[in-house]
Amino acid sequence: MKAIILAGGLGTRLSEETLVSPKPMVEIGGRPILWHIMNIYAAHDIRDFVIACGYKSEIIKEYFRSFLYHDNDLTIDLGRGTVSVHENRVPDWRVMLLETGLHTQTGGGKSKAMSPGDRG
Repeated sequence: MKAIILAGGLGTRLSEETLVSPKPMVEIGGRPILWHIMNIYAAHDIRDFVIACGYKSEIIKEYFRSFLYHDNDLTIDLGRGTVSVHENRVPDWRVMLLETGLHTQTGGGKSKAMSPGDRG
């Protein structure tokens, strides 16, 4: 089963926080709100996520692209251009990030990346 999370709003009621990053990335206890929501789903064995991104989506994408590096010790070999992760302390999640557009209204995602087979 997949959880679809709508994460594309402008976050106008949190404007002092959302000028820099989107609402789902506002931190609570050192982690983004989105991470907390996903942990709640994972506690109920839902680990496959579709995140509909809009406003400042590049920040959400970058967070997940470098997720492995957030909580692990690393060795970076500059000469070889390699990165080694010492412990893999990341959740067993599959995350699909869909670009829905900046002005898409709630529930009106325009991304074609999800096929009918991905919805189940």
